Amino acid sequence: MKPLQAVALGLVLLALGPADAAPGTFDPLPDPLGWFLVLVGLHGLGPSLDPRRLPTLRFVGALALVVSVAMVVPAVARWLETDPSLGWSADVPRFAFFALLCHELSQAALRARATAGASSFSIAGLVLLFVIAAPPLAFGADLDGVGTAGEVAAQAVQIALVILCFVFSGRAWAGAPEPELEAPAD
Repeated sequence: MKPLQAVALGLVLLALGPADAAPGTFDPLPDPLGWFLVLVGLHGLGPSLDPRRLPTLRFVGALALVVSVAMVVPAVARWLETDPSLGWSADVPRFAFFALLCHELSQAALRARATAGASSFSIAGLVLLFVIAAPPLAFGADLDGVGTAGEVAAQAVQIALVILCFVFSGRAWAGAPEPELEAPAD
C-alpha cells in the first residue's frame, strides 16, 4: 500500500462518527484505528519529508492518537462535550497534524516541481488553519458565523484530504515507490 493511501484510509475512519450522535456514545470504528493507519502512512512518507520536521509531525500525530484513545471512553467524551472549548481543545492535535502534514507534502511537491500537488496541499493547509482558529473566534469574539463556517470547512477539508491523498498517492514525492523498469526481452 502506498503511504498516502494509508493516510486516506485512516482519514476515512476518522471521519466516520458514531452511529448515534449523542455525546459519549461508543464508536464502533474507533478513531485510534484511523490514527494507526495515518501513522503507518506517515512512516512510509518519512523519506519524502523534511527530516528536520518529521519528529514534530510524529509527535503531533502521536498526541492526536492519545487524545483519540481517551475519546473512545464514553465518560471522557461526555465530559468534553460539556464545554465547547474543551471539545475544540481535543480537536486541535488532529487538525494541527493534518495542517503540518499538508505543509510538508506541499514542500515535497515543490521540491519535485509538482505545482498541482504543492498548491492543492497548501490550500488544504490554509483551510485547516482556519478550522483551528474558528472556534476561539466564535467563542471569544462571539462571531457565530465564523463558528459555523469553521464546522463546514472542517468537514469539507477532511473530504478534500481523502481525495488529495488518493489522487497524489502514486507520486514519488509522496512516498510512492518508483516503478520498476522491465528488463528488455532477448
